[in-house]
Amino acid sequence: MAVQIPTLSELYNDILADLENELSINIPLFGKIFLRGLAAVMAARLKLYYLAIAKLQKNIFPDLADTESTGGTLERFGRVKLGRSRFAAQAGSYVVAVTGTIGELIKAQSTFKSDDTALNPGILYILDADYTMPGATGSITLRALTSGLNSQLIVGDTLTSTAPIANVNSLATVTSESISPLSQETIEEYREKIVEAFQLEPQGGAVTDYRIWSADAQGVDTVYPYAKSGFANEINVFVEATIADSTDGKGTPSATILSDVEDVIEFDPDTSKPLYERGRRPLAVFLVNVLPITPIDVDITISSYVGLTPTIQASILAAITDALTKVRPYVAGADIDSKKNDIFGQFNISFLIQQAVPGSRFDSIVLSVDGIEVSAYQFLNGDIPYLNSITYD
Repeated sequence: MAVQIPTLSELYNDILADLENELSINIPLFGKIFLRGLAAVMAARLKLYYLAIAKLQKNIFPDLADTESTGGTLERFGRVKLGRSRFAAQAGSYVVAVTGTIGELIKAQSTFKSDDTALNPGILYILDADYTMPGATGSITLRALTSGLNSQLIVGDTLTSTAPIANVNSLATVTSESISPLSQETIEEYREKIVEAFQLEPQGGAVTDYRIWSADAQGVDTVYPYAKSGFANEINVFVEATIADSTDGKGTPSATILSDVEDVIEFDPDTSKPLYERGRRPLAVFLVNVLPITPIDVDITISSYVGLTPTIQASILAAITDALTKVRPYVAGADIDSKKNDIFGQFNISFLIQQAVPGSRFDSIVLSVDGIEVSAYQFLNGDIPYLNSITYD
């Protein structure tokens, strides 16, 4: 049971009452009020004790623990259970096309700045190794000096060198992404991974292990491991990225995230362990296919809603959007049966509408999943629902 923190007024009055009972007196409001001053001081001191006890109680488990920056224990739980601190933001690298004279040298540490038309303008990028022009055109790899998604570029973005380079055009154009940038792991994402690690028991290659292992890859929200149908000793692991690190804002992971998941499934990244303790993939599993999830568009049409207003529309949109973030493929052996939530249908929508706007009246609901009208749909394997539209007619 959580500690109930009394107010200063409650503490003050309780102390006064105790003093009056103990001394068998009535403490006056005016005149000799030394005992009232004493009670005020004691109340303030007791308030500090209550706050300290409540903070201690809050930080004995990771589900409510504060961060270390505010005097909490969350990161300590993470280092003990996950073997790591929070992931920091990661800088991206980009292959860019340059033009100039054959044989000319672009020196390491040369910097380029993204132009105003780029996805993220005004960001500096650096060349890490000397590059000699192989012809009139060439390709160099530039690393962002700003970590995270605030420095991300897309194909076609242009950059300009910050200093002249002899016989090399100052303008460069992005042709591909070499290393995807990743945002910093949020406190709540980190907390979720810690709690899950406590709840899931390592079993030497069971489905829960794939979720535990994937927590070592940055940018991963969760994974859905299944035995591959029709293939002995093969596993399909569908990877859902965090929204911030997804390529489409829907959870689709980048090639970098998929590669990182594949790596941590094969080998524990904790270099403090002996080499013989770091292997992970079970001997009986011949192949692990690490695959991206597939966002499936969900379209909803609500007919003849009575008294429709923008406020009502916003409430219904928020309720259905939030509900769809919790509809996910079921993984036997890793997910709790009582919390199985892989089916979404017209009955869900009706309930959500009534919950968001009690007393709602409308004629009918049409649900389309991936462009096909259905009454209900079960999301399996790597299929993830994404709300595409809500239409009122």
